[in-house]
Amino acid sequence: MIENKQLIVNSKKGDCFRACITSILEIPNNPKLPNVDDKQYMSKWYRFFRQFGMDIYYDEEKIWRGGYWIASVPSLNFKNVSHAIVMNGSEVAFDPSTKKRYRKGRGLLGTGIVSGGNWFGITDPSLLHNFISYKKDFCFKGDIQHSGKYEIKF
Repeated sequence: MIENKQLIVNSKKGDCFRACITSILEIPNNPKLPNVDDKQYMSKWYRFFRQFGMDIYYDEEKIWRGGYWIASVPSLNFKNVSHAIVMNGSEVAFDPSTKKRYRKGRGLLGTGIVSGGNWFGITDPSLLHNFISYKKDFCFKGDIQHSGKYEIKF
């Protein structure tokens, strides 16, 4: 995992969720990727993942996972606002906020702080090579919309 900070920090359209996804995938947090200010942002993320044989899931009950996943927690910077952080098992791995942050290594299991969780799954292993090629091209060229032979359509 790489640590991508938020590019947008505010109570209405911050990009903490996008920063968490890109951190786990180890690609740059690019403003051209879907964000909460777009009403279709989750549909776009689903399409993004599925072209690479992956999917993104969410649950409010069966939250805790091994490995990296994204927790929905209360913002430490804005009242009554949710915030996304990267977890590794039951501990905070990374908080993308550029302001007040959850401390890395802090255990959150049993605290009642986490209200939901997102995690990634592999749905078609035969397509994973597409993501590896995309990531390689994207990280070197920085073009989110057209990376080598893969055109990303949101």
